[in-house]
Amino acid sequence: MRPELSEIKLVTEHSKCLLDEAGVEKMFKKLADDISAQCANDNPLLLCVMTGAVVAMGMLLPRLNFPLEIDYIHATRYQGELSGKELVWKQLPSTSLLDRTVIIVDDVLDEGITMAMIKAYCLQQGAKDCYSAVLVDKDLLRAKPIEADFIGYQAGDQYLYGLGMDYKGYLRNVNGLYACPNNLAELLCQD
Repeated sequence: MRPELSEIKLVTEHSKCLLDEAGVEKMFKKLADDISAQCANDNPLLLCVMTGAVVAMGMLLPRLNFPLEIDYIHATRYQGELSGKELVWKQLPSTSLLDRTVIIVDDVLDEGITMAMIKAYCLQQGAKDCYSAVLVDKDLLRAKPIEADFIGYQAGDQYLYGLGMDYKGYLRNVNGLYACPNNLAELLCQD
């Protein structure tokens, strides 16, 4: 169910900016430098995890000055919801992963379940090396099934939006990283 636009407005008015445009630029530079240092000579295949990583991929690619190919994969546990459920595979890559260095690019490493399953898929398809690059790694204060190899920003366990991350399907287009207020449910009830 789509939220009312008044809910989206309320969220944006009460959210905290974690990264402004200058911070975003700095984050992408560091992420690109880290990936370049590790993979510049490997002719990697970058796999964009749809839909959240569209912005990440678009902003990261021009900063990677070495030969590479791109493709995408669509596996999701959220499907427009605020919490994850069972993984749904919507699209597999059309490029062969056999003997390739694969870099999975995603917006956020939350619980790590989706990323772990995508990485397992890539290795099953014969990827030589498989790395994960995320804009945001959330510290959930508990173990995850996978750790990201390349991290743009370390965040706490907040609900985030912007840079491809959404709030109920909206706000992916925000050029910055924002944390929803902790008292969001309370604010929505007051509105």
